[in-house]
Amino acid sequence: MKKNIWQKTVTAVLGATLIGGVFVEIPNAVTTTQAQAASQVPYSTYASDLSGLKAALGKASPSVQGTMASQLKIDPKMAYTNSGIGSFGTYLEALGQDMHERGIGNDDKAGYQADLNALVASYNVFKSRLSSGSQSQFDSLKTSIQSQIDSLDPNVWGAVDDLSASLQGYAFALANSLVADYGQNYHGVAAKPSTTTKKSYISKLSVKKTSSKKYVKTTGSVKLYKSANYARIHTYKGNAYAKLNSKHNFSKTVYAPKAKTVKVTVGHYSHGHFTSVTSTKTVHIK
Repeated sequence: MKKNIWQKTVTAVLGATLIGGVFVEIPNAVTTTQAQAASQVPYSTYASDLSGLKAALGKASPSVQGTMASQLKIDPKMAYTNSGIGSFGTYLEALGQDMHERGIGNDDKAGYQADLNALVASYNVFKSRLSSGSQSQFDSLKTSIQSQIDSLDPNVWGAVDDLSASLQGYAFALANSLVADYGQNYHGVAAKPSTTTKKSYISKLSVKKTSSKKYVKTTGSVKLYKSANYARIHTYKGNAYAKLNSKHNFSKTVYAPKAKTVKVTVGHYSHGHFTSVTSTKTVHIK
């Protein structure tokens, strides 16, 4: 096998990769005619894919990890393409290039195995969305490259360079298959869902005057999404505070014979300072 066979073959054979002596067709994502699809990749899928590739990179040789960690900045608009900076395809191509450059003249067998493991883990992120033909091809590529690693003899001229070129070819093939089998069927990635912060609220509230008509009894319950420890009960007499129990209920009786309106807010009270976590509820009493 000739030295640096990947570079020589890629210029001579369009749309094919030679890895371990096996030609593998790579669909041309640019020229393949596809109906334009208005659907978008769910943001959750994009986030999961990004997380999966980060985990896969963690399996690579230390030098590849160090170089490629900063490359995993993926633009959702470009994610499932192999054009421009910030796409999964471009990242995979850069990953393959880095593995190839690391391997030239390097007989670190453990490093090659780690890099293959990282490529296979990257493939597994997208495997279920690739065509059955692509899946079969990548199974064959893994077997072929594993055989190259197992039988690697650094003393054989070109063996090390051929192996590093095979790793690069695997990465290039994955970049192309990701786009051809999956990415080109979608129009980008859907917008990230807005995160709605749940707000605490007073769920139950009862305000009644006692039989003597001189006191007002206030009881209630609160649904909390933020820390709170007191309910503030306001009458014309000023503020009174009722401590929340473990079930977030409160009760307070205050002297307010002329009370017509009671306002209740729940929040956190400490050292004379009250910070509300709910809106204020107003109750009119007779």
